[in-house]
Amino acid sequence: MTLDLTNLQVTLDGDTNIIVRRDFTHSPARVWRAITEPALIRQWMAAHDHPMTRCEIDPRPGGAFHYEWANADGHSYFFSGPIKAVDAPFHMTHVEYFNGDTSAGSTVTTDLAVRGTGTRMTMVMRFDTTQIRAAAIATGMTDGMDEVYRKLEALEFPD
Repeated sequence: MTLDLTNLQVTLDGDTNIIVRRDFTHSPARVWRAITEPALIRQWMAAHDHPMTRCEIDPRPGGAFHYEWANADGHSYFFSGPIKAVDAPFHMTHVEYFNGDTSAGSTVTTDLAVRGTGTRMTMVMRFDTTQIRAAAIATGMTDGMDEVYRKLEALEFPD
């Protein structure tokens, strides 16, 4: 099953993977900055009703990240985990845990490739089981992707 939202494609692959593809007019180096620099991440990763309250990333093998938001009713939630592999500005693999639950994380591989004068981002989220993937989807995890990636596309980069 593939869902195409304007320039965003979300595909269920096999029993445990979700593949997200998005083209950007920015170069891979700029998209890399947008996904690894906290000041830029804060500009695009928050949805309209979920402000980002914490944004930390050490984008190197052995590093880690922690992204936290407040939802509309004032409760917070976060994603965090270790960074496993980095080949800047084209590849990063990290493990993503929701609210610190290490029993149900996903391994996320993000690849950036030159596409014309811009970038094709392909992100593969691998879950341990079909049930864990279904539970992640049920939380609405893909609902705000189109909004935040449109914000990334609209970013103006400081030199």
